[in-house]
Amino acid sequence: MKALAWPEGLGAEMALPFALWRTLDLIDGQRDAAEVARLAGLSAPELRRQLREAERWVERAQDHQRPVTAEATQTVTGCLLQVVGPVAELMIDETLEDLGGGATLSALLAGLAAELTPEQMARFAQHLRARGLA
Repeated sequence: MKALAWPEGLGAEMALPFALWRTLDLIDGQRDAAEVARLAGLSAPELRRQLREAERWVERAQDHQRPVTAEATQTVTGCLLQVVGPVAELMIDETLEDLGGGATLSALLAGLAAELTPEQMARFAQHLRARGLA
């Protein structure tokens, strides 16, 4: 039987939900999928679902380290508009200007978060999650 491996790009430093880490911790490069599922108390479809979810987390993390695209900026602007209103565009322009060329999505979001109250940040994060950006 083929040993199960972590999703490509996943590292031990990556923040994931505890339920995923609990399962991924059982993947040691020697156990096959059936053994990992048994040890985790999961069915085979549940294990596959968790592995796909981990892959999505990796993709999001990688997206956050890439330079900000016009599409990402538009999505972030839409999310921020719902929280702070029309000043959102100015906030994004100023944050991008402060970051300079090659700004990453992660840096943009961190810069914006620094300007929001905790309540605004919670709402902003909710909108970002709904669009797969957080």
